[in-house]
Amino acid sequence: MNVLRRDFLKGLATIPFLGYFAFGFKNNITKGISEKSKDYQKVLGIGELEAPRQKLSPSTAHDEKRIRIGVVGNGWRGERLLNTLGFAHPEALEESRVEGQLTGRLKNYEGYDDLNVDFVGVCDTFEVHAKRGGEFIPFKQEGIEKGNKKGSPIKVFPTYREMIASKDIDAVIIATPDHTHASIAIAAANAGKHVYLEKPMTHTIEEAIELRDTIKQSDIVFQLGHQNRQQMSFKIARELYEKGVLGTVTMVQTFTNRNTVFGAWIRDKAFDHHLGNKNNINWKEFLGKAPWHEFEHKRYFSWQRYSDYGTSVTGNDFTHRYDCVNQVLGLGIPETVVALGGQYYYKGYGDMPDVLSAIFSYPEKGLTMTYDGTLKNEVYRESRILGSEATIDIDGAILMYKDKQSEKFKDIKIDPSDPMYYYAPSTDIDAISTATSRAFMKGGFGPTFIDGKVIDGTYLHLREWLDAIRGHGHPSCDIDQGFEEAVTFNLANLAYVHKKPVRWDKSNEKVIIGG
Repeated sequence: MNVLRRDFLKGLATIPFLGYFAFGFKNNITKGISEKSKDYQKVLGIGELEAPRQKLSPSTAHDEKRIRIGVVGNGWRGERLLNTLGFAHPEALEESRVEGQLTGRLKNYEGYDDLNVDFVGVCDTFEVHAKRGGEFIPFKQEGIEKGNKKGSPIKVFPTYREMIASKDIDAVIIATPDHTHASIAIAAANAGKHVYLEKPMTHTIEEAIELRDTIKQSDIVFQLGHQNRQQMSFKIARELYEKGVLGTVTMVQTFTNRNTVFGAWIRDKAFDHHLGNKNNINWKEFLGKAPWHEFEHKRYFSWQRYSDYGTSVTGNDFTHRYDCVNQVLGLGIPETVVALGGQYYYKGYGDMPDVLSAIFSYPEKGLTMTYDGTLKNEVYRESRILGSEATIDIDGAILMYKDKQSEKFKDIKIDPSDPMYYYAPSTDIDAISTATSRAFMKGGFGPTFIDGKVIDGTYLHLREWLDAIRGHGHPSCDIDQGFEEAVTFNLANLAYVHKKPVRWDKSNEKVIIGG
């Protein structure tokens, strides 16, 4: 690849292209672009987009007081969040090193700005995970020099209650089973600890109301862990929508497909879970407010499968898709939801459905959103927003198609199957083709492209929370956004359980079954 072509391909990350010139010139890319390129702003009839020019402000964290972090729940997600902050277990660091240098995910994190935090406390109902958390060390040089020295102790707390009572903790990251989210977050807020809570926000609508009211009455900074809030594709899509490019939006389609045992949240034999037993698991603490049940290994490690603890495919998967679309359209909470499905395949694990279809009605907005999910097929389907003038397929990237009956774009001559507009957040594109663009659609929850750099979305989301704690900016997925998410997916769960339409009375914040 010559320099010109390489630089051009890298530039795709920040320059949206129109499909009728961006595809099909794989062999002579620079000539094709020269002959076929057009000003997308002029063609789409919009002003300059702000989102692609977004800059990442230099971090000022190193000039301010270090924030002392405690982690509640050090499973695979809790450990990933700690990696993002610059902490890792010595074994993971050793496994990641090649010829003395970090590789992969940890190498990427090593290159990010230090967020000036200390990891000082951990608790987990599984003794093995709690002990492992206590052995973490910083792997960024700044953290080693300024904060936790290599080998310095991280306190292992017996429960979250002791952690949030500690004067040595400023903020907590909560990455526990769904049914414990509200209790821990409410207790933390009441203790004056800032909260980063993994999604979904709560197990029930009643909990969502209580948590929202608690957060609003406190002075703490709350961030819900939808890291897709940092994705450039959703920021661009919102601009396109606000500028009228899509016309009148009447339907939104969302999907998730999986086809593995692990993807179905059957995980009692994954990771180090075979080490768990009733002697090293605090079963009573795990249950919390859930109904009593005798200790069961698969209930503990495959908890997502059980409605006593998990939030079904809607809380696990749909919440991601909903939050992405909610960023773009500002949907809020639907008026009515219906849902049907069943547990057809994994019948020996809990009561979570393997197939679910739901319809969310927004009469005030004049649109309907659908969700279809299956755990027995892995074909990828991106979210789709359908407007009177154009349709966009969106995830980590954007593909926009002209509607055949569009008045706004009637003069644009293009095959309806070819994208009219294309945005891909990557600097490592090796070809320009429909296949390549579709490959970049998958995900939306990992890296994004800001200020000429590919940056992990979770890092940006945690950084945004920490900046807000220090008085700079505001969390993009705050308690109001979380409340909309929690009510919406829980309405679908209620509709599935009752096999009846479920309506949200927004004035009284009540659920009406069969209304």
